[in-house]
Amino acid sequence: MKLNNRKKDDFWRVIGKQIVCIVFVLLTSYPAIAQTEKALMKRGFERLESQNFEGAEIDFGMVLQLNETNKFAYFNRGFARKMLEKYPGAVQDFTHALELDPSNVEAYFHRGVARLMLEDFLGAMSDLNFAIRGNPKNPLFYKFRAQAKCGLQDYRGAVTDYTTALRLNPKETQYLLDRAEARLNIKDFEGAVKDLDILVSLNPNDFTAYNARAHIKYQGGDINGACLDWSKAGELGDTNAYGMIRQYCN
Repeated sequence: MKLNNRKKDDFWRVIGKQIVCIVFVLLTSYPAIAQTEKALMKRGFERLESQNFEGAEIDFGMVLQLNETNKFAYFNRGFARKMLEKYPGAVQDFTHALELDPSNVEAYFHRGVARLMLEDFLGAMSDLNFAIRGNPKNPLFYKFRAQAKCGLQDYRGAVTDYTTALRLNPKETQYLLDRAEARLNIKDFEGAVKDLDILVSLNPNDFTAYNARAHIKYQGGDINGACLDWSKAGELGDTNAYGMIRQYCN
């Protein structure tokens, strides 16, 4: 049915008022939405700092319902999910964060770690390569890339990365253990023992260092050296060391 001119005028007058009302509501509610988004982000950060990762995940998810282009919300929800071991969701969030900001080195790093936990070693390698190019001075980047290389059975490459990590942070003794383990996989017993020699010199009263060195010496055929290390570990309080002595040294 066609409208006459008068009815047409009334129709557009009513529609025009509705449009004005909608625009007015949007304009007046936008500051409130922005304020809510800001408050949720603040609470999410506070929950991250207090290690309330479940709460942080919820807060940043609510932010994204209000603003799906908030790159910080994607990144921080991804971090919360990674800490909650929700690795597939973390990968998705870091991917969205990188789509919005391809220069985010930390997003590459954390996505790489999440992929590593999912045993996606090639994906982890790719992400960690990007992270290292963006920041070649962070020892953690090399540590996790070394783990990805171990997953791909590239143990020599892993040794190189652990060596770089140690150069950047010589005080992190875990890198020595990790490098020694990588060297064991290529039967570099001499190199592995040297790593544990350094660890023992740094922690002369830690029986775990002697125990680890004993196992490496035994695998390398140095039975006498292994037994002496187990003996020292026993002196320092490792009661399990005497079981190793009874089994392998007599």
